[in-house]
Amino acid sequence: MRAKCLVEEMEGRELDSYDLITALGLVRESDWKELWRRYSPGGAPGKINLPLSLENHYVEMTIESLTSLAVSHKYQATPHLMQALIRRILCGHRHGLVLDKLRNNGVPIEDENQLNLSCSVGTVGVDMVVNRHPNTPEYRFHKFGTTRVEQEEQRRLDHFDVVSILYLAQQNLTDRILHRYVPQEILNEGAEGEKVVRFASQAGDYQLDFFFQRIHNDLPRGVPPRGNAASSTMHQVVRRIFARHDPALTAKELTDKGIIIGKEEVSREFDLARILNDNYIEVRFTKG
Repeated sequence: MRAKCLVEEMEGRELDSYDLITALGLVRESDWKELWRRYSPGGAPGKINLPLSLENHYVEMTIESLTSLAVSHKYQATPHLMQALIRRILCGHRHGLVLDKLRNNGVPIEDENQLNLSCSVGTVGVDMVVNRHPNTPEYRFHKFGTTRVEQEEQRRLDHFDVVSILYLAQQNLTDRILHRYVPQEILNEGAEGEKVVRFASQAGDYQLDFFFQRIHNDLPRGVPPRGNAASSTMHQVVRRIFARHDPALTAKELTDKGIIIGKEEVSREFDLARILNDNYIEVRFTKG
């Protein structure tokens, strides 16, 4: 029986998609001290194994401290690309789309049912193998809208897009968000006030209702202090809910950031909102 890491000990759960994405984020930031502290048994640099078993995929990710700076040609991916791959798999995006995105990023694919990605940051290397069950259907068809993303990727908007919009908003790329996520008929002919992003998606046991709008300095818009969450906190909450963590963990995540929402409320319904640059973002989580 392998030794447990700090996260498993403190949160009383097995590692899951939340941790793969979190660990890759720490690699992106070169935050090695926090990476080893959270995920290496004993907290010492070495090798971390992070498996993820899903209905149609099995993911094996290994993070390892290397003896020298990694320059091998095998490191053809990035932590960000690996995070995106995990999110797309979690959301059930069609396999052809996933393969196209990887090929467009220079990842060679020899076996379409076994994807191999590797990256390095400094003296830390990450290897990821994604095995897809050969009998997995291409995707389950759902009706989708007229936004550019939905039309180009032939899917409806979901958790993947919540995270994408939050990243773009952090960089103040409002025009890109509107271009990608406002329905085409409104983008082309609608009034400025109609150009908002609004969609609902299932995340774990919750319905997630997302709203995004460009705001202007001459139009005051307030955010209730109790739900005023940083975009990074929204990321963490969405990932915990998608991984079906105990509501107590989500409540603690918020309380640690100064947002006092109890477990009982998290178990029913709660809102988070943020004014970020010239953007207003609101997410409502409803259980059941």
